Amino acid sequence: MNIRLAPLRSPVALLTGVALLCAALAGVLAFSGRAHAATQLGKFTITPTTGSISTYPMITSVTTTAGCPDDTAGKAAVLKVFNPTSDTTQATLGQGATKIVAGSGPFTMDITTLAAAKSLETRLRTWIPDGSLDGTYTLGLGCGGGTDVPVFLAKVRVTGDTWSLLEQQPTTLALTADTGVAVGGDLKLTATVTPAAAGSVEFRHGDTSLGTAQVTNGSAQLTVKAPAIAGNTTYDAVFTPADADAYAASEATAPTAIAYVVSAKDADGNVLADKPTLHLGQTVKVTADGFAAGATAQVSVSGSNTTFADVSADTDGTVADYSFTVPDALSNDAHSLFFTVSGSRAEFAFVSTDEDTSSPSPSDNPDLTVTDEDGNTLDADPNLEPGQKVRITARGYTAGAAVKVALAGSDAKFDDAEADSDGTVQKYAFTVPKDLADGDHTLTLAEDRTDGHSVDFAFTTGSDDPSQSPEPSASASDSGGTDTGGTGSGGSDDGGTTGGGTGGSGTGGSMAATGARIGALGLASLAFLSAGGALVLHMRRKGLLTFGGDTPQHH
Repeated sequence: MNIRLAPLRSPVALLTGVALLCAALAGVLAFSGRAHAATQLGKFTITPTTGSISTYPMITSVTTTAGCPDDTAGKAAVLKVFNPTSDTTQATLGQGATKIVAGSGPFTMDITTLAAAKSLETRLRTWIPDGSLDGTYTLGLGCGGGTDVPVFLAKVRVTGDTWSLLEQQPTTLALTADTGVAVGGDLKLTATVTPAAAGSVEFRHGDTSLGTAQVTNGSAQLTVKAPAIAGNTTYDAVFTPADADAYAASEATAPTAIAYVVSAKDADGNVLADKPTLHLGQTVKVTADGFAAGATAQVSVSGSNTTFADVSADTDGTVADYSFTVPDALSNDAHSLFFTVSGSRAEFAFVSTDEDTSSPSPSDNPDLTVTDEDGNTLDADPNLEPGQKVRITARGYTAGAAVKVALAGSDAKFDDAEADSDGTVQKYAFTVPKDLADGDHTLTLAEDRTDGHSVDFAFTTGSDDPSQSPEPSASASDSGGTDTGGTGSGGSDDGGTTGGGTGGSGTGGSMAATGARIGALGLASLAFLSAGGALVLHMRRKGLLTFGGDTPQHH
């Protein structure tokens, strides 16, 4: 009897076959699924911490940082390595020698062989057939078999034929920030990493990132602009290691104080030096910058019961040209004018006095005092002699500033001066150059920076009384007061009195000159008469000239 099979013409049969094939493929994909689908429970360490990549099993025991979930109790813990190239597959390296205990915390477990397990080298060559195996690889300890079980992680680094456990070292970050920097000034932030791991540090102020700096020899620095509002504030820093497997990230915070910018001018608009001396009742204009826009500040003076009205900052956060009058009852001492907002305050320090504060220094300049070598204060625009030494005290400079000294119109070189912590150049020794020409001169002591403070000392050399004129010479006096001008030839006794008594009048000199001219004419006439007489006598002797009754004589 021949039995004939029915042809597979039913669509139902065809669909059933396709479904079975898809189910099989799904099972395969489930087994080799992504490791990241599993829950990460923490980390684990291994013993030993280094070894050969060809040794199997590669380790003897593991220690976890937590326990496995209760629903994995009774299962075997499986040691595996993740595919470094695709991060989608994993392969076994061994299993726990004992079963997982439910409800346990961190545990240590011996590792033994597994029929399907291989050495680390064998597993890696499955994915990297040729070339070096050097690199960093992730190990997993699964709470049971399969790719989606909860897992602990560890990392090893392969170098040549040796592997080593990578244990991430903790780092400590310390942050410092310059303090006392004025609003808008340059503020330096310094972060120090311990141990000195390579990486970068991001600096932050609140939610604002200020920039990132690389760590060099364990340190990273960044200079930023200080905030526009003064007072206490904090900065943050975050260290990111270059090798996150070897070092952990760390953070730090540093407090600092931003200073207000305070200045003052006198009634004439002159900028006052730091901590000036003010007399009682004196009025100055004070400007303080560093407040929030529109902030209201309480005004007070230390050591005074005087009540002052509040003042408001402008839209730039500045209290500008606040008119302050020193209270009459203030003691002769150091005081401060305060502008206080929410516990933060701007300070204008001064010294009050009820004594005469008019400056004895040259040109009434409050920033200049000049004394001679004996300590006597010189007047304004003093007259100095070449080679004379004086001592100059100049005020109003930046604390510790270098001060250049120059004499206008002179090639002479002078030593630089230096301001002290109060911004004062104390008793600078100045010697007037010996070859300095007579006239007006100005010595300038200028801070060695752009827009730096400068003080001028004006003085003169040469005669200090230009109204004096040279005395008459002795010859002029004698010629105007000789007895000759007062003789009788002057014409009268009055002429004699005038010429001799005055001694320098023009009348006596004129008469003397007239008498001299008359005498000269008389002498000339006498000479002509004598010559004429001699000529007549000679001619008579020669017979060339006869008078009536004479007989000519011939020789």
